[in-house]
Parts: sequence; C-alpha cells; structure tokens
Amino acid sequence: MILEKEYKEFDELMNKNGDEDRINELFGEILEKAIEVLNERSEKKEFLEYPEDQYVIRALFEYMLELWSEGEYEEAKALGYDLAYMVNDENLKEAISMFVLGLLEKLPIEKFLEIYVNPENEDDKYEMFFMNFNDEIDELVIKHRDRFKKEFSE
Repeated sequence: MILEKEYKEFDELMNKNGDEDRINELFGEILEKAIEVLNERSEKKEFLEYPEDQYVIRALFEYMLELWSEGEYEEAKALGYDLAYMVNDENLKEAISMFVLGLLEKLPIEKFLEIYVNPENEDDKYEMFFMNFNDEIDELVIKHRDRFKKEFSE
C-alpha cells in the first residue's frame, strides 16, 4: 500500500511524542506523495480505492482537517470536494461529504467535532476515519444540500 511504511513511522513517532521536527518533516513528505498520487489518478481518470489507497486518503483527509483548523475554509472545502469525488468507497465518500457540510457552515473544526461527530467507529475497516455522526448532522444536510450539490458538480 502506498505510504504505509511512512505512516507506520509517523504513528510510532506520534505515539512516543517523538521529535516534532521529524514528525513535521515526515508529514510533509507523506502529504507531498499523497497529492502526487491524487493528481496522477485525476489525470488518468482513476479513483482512490479503499482500502488499497487508505494512507493516501488519510493524508489528504488529515490535511483537509489541518487547513480547516487554520481557518482556511475554502482550501479545505476544495480538498474535501476532491476527496468526495475521487474516493471510490460510498461510506467514506458520505463521511467526507459530512465534513464538507461543516465547512460550508464555516464552523470551527472543534465545534463541528463536538456537535456532529461521534468518535466511536463501529467498523474496524474505517478505523482511520470519523465515520459516525450524531443526528444533529441532519440539520446541516438539509441546510446545505442544494449548495453542496451545486458546488460538487462544478
């Protein structure tokens, strides 16, 4: 799997409170490779397959969350739309779409996670991702459904 080795090192460093400079350097390398893969697949009109490309998807998802936490809503939203389109797994596609709805609402990421996300994954297949949402997410779906469809199709 692409980026599996790099993520094993990254996770090990994170779990051990490893050298922050190395963690940042490694994530930069991971992200660079993930963007390269995303661009290659896009050019070839291919999708990101799950679980084969799970580390690429994880890197891009984590980067979307990082952009969001820095208040870069438009950039995070654009990456979220790209992921929702490129990921060839309906469950992940739906989960990523819920995060895009939070970006459309321009909520701080912490507030979105607190109100709408249930951090307990019921399926080990998706252990790297937030897949469960509280019922309150329906409000965002209703409020932003038309805008999401319009922007997603552009």
